[in-house]
Order: sequence, then structure tokens, then C-alpha cells
Amino acid sequence: MNKKAEKFKKYLDEKDIKAFVIDEIADDQYNTVVFRSHIDIHGNQLPTIVILDSTIYGMVRVLVAPQVFHDDNEATVLKVLNEYNKQYKSFKYYVDDQGSLVLDTCILFKEGETDGDMIYAMFDVIINHLNDSYKKLMQAIWQ
Repeated sequence: MNKKAEKFKKYLDEKDIKAFVIDEIADDQYNTVVFRSHIDIHGNQLPTIVILDSTIYGMVRVLVAPQVFHDDNEATVLKVLNEYNKQYKSFKYYVDDQGSLVLDTCILFKEGETDGDMIYAMFDVIINHLNDSYKKLMQAIWQ
């Protein structure tokens, strides 16, 4: 396990946080460790991961919705995503190669360091944002 992941695991243990399943990626050149969980937004369990590796980057990723494009909704969905991407500096939305809507937050750390409080602060920002915006996103997808 890389140093950042070890420190985050220690943080979780000290805070008695049991919300994550830890998955070390085998044979990964960056020694990536994925902490898997979910967040509850309006009764929907959104898969959420914290990705920590041996680079200076850490990532919080939320799968907001699978298969978001259908019929004629693409322009509307992209307009909403672009609006949010311009408005929020701390995270970005994109549609991945499988057509799923993803929200990513990148956190920079000093080499080998991590900050559990900062990661949890970003969770608060993401959760507050999604509690406010999830219905608008889903309306654009379901139109």
C-alpha cells in the first residue's frame, strides 16, 4: 500500500469510519489504492471512490448516473454539465466512454502525504452540491 493510502487508512481507523472497502490495484505502476463507498443523494446510492496512488494527486470520484444520453437529451445534458463546470472550481463533470455521468475532484498532496480532513471536506462540498443539483441533472437526463 502506498504512503498516502496508508495515512488515509490510519485516518479512517482513528475516526472509526467504516464506510470504505479498500482495494489495492495489483501490478499498478503507481501503487494505486481505491477506497470504495457510496453517498446517499435523495435516496439514491451513488458509487463513490477515493483513489490514492504514489503521485501527488488524489481523486474523489462519484458515479452520478449510468447511460445518460438517450433520444434527444445530449445537448440539454451537456449544457447543464458545462454550466456546473464553469461554476464549480473544485470538481468537474464528464461523461465517460461508457456513457456514465461522473463527477471528479482532484486533490493535490505533498509527496507521500494525505489529508483525511481535506478529503472529507471535499465530500461535504460534493454532497451539498449534489443535494442541490441532482434533481436538475436528472431532469435533463430524463427529458
